[in-house]
Amino acid sequence: MKKAFHVVSVVFLIIMAFCSVWADSAAALQQGPMEEVKLTADNPVALADFGRSVAIDGDLVAVGAGGANADSVLGAGAVYLYKRQGLTYVPEAILVAPDATTGAEFGRIVAIKGNVVVVGARFAQVGTFSKAGAAYVFRKYKGAWHLEEKIASPTPANEDNFGRALAVQGDVLVVTARKENINASDVGAAYVYSYRGGAWMYQEKLTASDPSPGAYFGQSVAIQGDVLAIGARNADPNAAGAVYLFRPAGSGWVEFAKVTPPDGITDDQFAFTIALTGDVMAVGARRADLTGAKDAGAAYVYSVDQDSVDLVVKLTASDAKASDQFGQAIAIAGDVIAVGANRADIGSNKDQGAIYLFRRLGNEWIETDKLTASDGIAGDEFGYSLAAFGNRMVTGAHTADSTEGVAYVLPLKP
Repeated sequence: MKKAFHVVSVVFLIIMAFCSVWADSAAALQQGPMEEVKLTADNPVALADFGRSVAIDGDLVAVGAGGANADSVLGAGAVYLYKRQGLTYVPEAILVAPDATTGAEFGRIVAIKGNVVVVGARFAQVGTFSKAGAAYVFRKYKGAWHLEEKIASPTPANEDNFGRALAVQGDVLVVTARKENINASDVGAAYVYSYRGGAWMYQEKLTASDPSPGAYFGQSVAIQGDVLAIGARNADPNAAGAVYLFRPAGSGWVEFAKVTPPDGITDDQFAFTIALTGDVMAVGARRADLTGAKDAGAAYVYSVDQDSVDLVVKLTASDAKASDQFGQAIAIAGDVIAVGANRADIGSNKDQGAIYLFRRLGNEWIETDKLTASDGIAGDEFGYSLAAFGNRMVTGAHTADSTEGVAYVLPLKP
């Protein structure tokens, strides 16, 4: 099933956020026909983590680089935006925090919805708290991207990891703080904001109905329609992890289900990642053990119907091996589920990484492809991050190119 890609490398000339776009670079970047596009920064630095997070919506792709430089601030983080143009993607802008600080990890997570990009910086400074975390909202108007708002927790504290995970849909934004202490350490919380009157207004704080120390409630988050899913990768029972599902009720959100793996054990990290589309929820457990293969990883697919949540199938790689971390990243596009295994070995290349595709055929999900980069080498961690839209997906290999990181836009073929 292994499929090697012919990857076209595209090196971009990029300007900083809030500046003009390169209109004259489009012709130089047009290369085709092609199937895949490799995205890199024109100002790469070692350990930039370019590709640690990715997002795609419409013709826009965002690639987070939590260790990139922001102007003169080393290691503050940045997000690179690319716009689809013909057969390739051209640079749109680089977003940085106007109050950048070293180690803020701006770009550790990123989300797109239309002309809005939200960037998480889990160690951003907030007031006197040097590492409380924040989310930055950018909006495009008059042809340029502008910072609309910096959002912080109503009760900031150092190491809360506010901004570790994000989900945005319409006028609803959810920002998690997976290490917030609530009567115990690292219980975790999520904050819901509503866009009203041109500003993001704090609505409410969500916590698990059965909070537990070290649960990391807010490790992951996804929203689709009237369903909000929040992952707690170490939640009980057995500290295997859980997903908490919420629906709107009155002026807020109410938990209606808690989902746990039927075979979960400690440190499976179930709900490390979550994807929601329609009535399908896919949950990654990147350290689930398989027979003879510790930390090979798994993904669980559920059907969500009203308040009923039913397990459909447990997905594993057909060639699973120990430490692959299948489930590190997960995305759904129509009838295809893509699962990243960032530490899969490809031949003799340790931790090169791979993405497995599963297609729904009737009531079954069948593995149809294993994707790798033709220019991949050991240690790239291809498949570390994933996002999908329509018939395309984007993935990050954040330690590729001498640890500078790269990202790939790939087709999801029928």
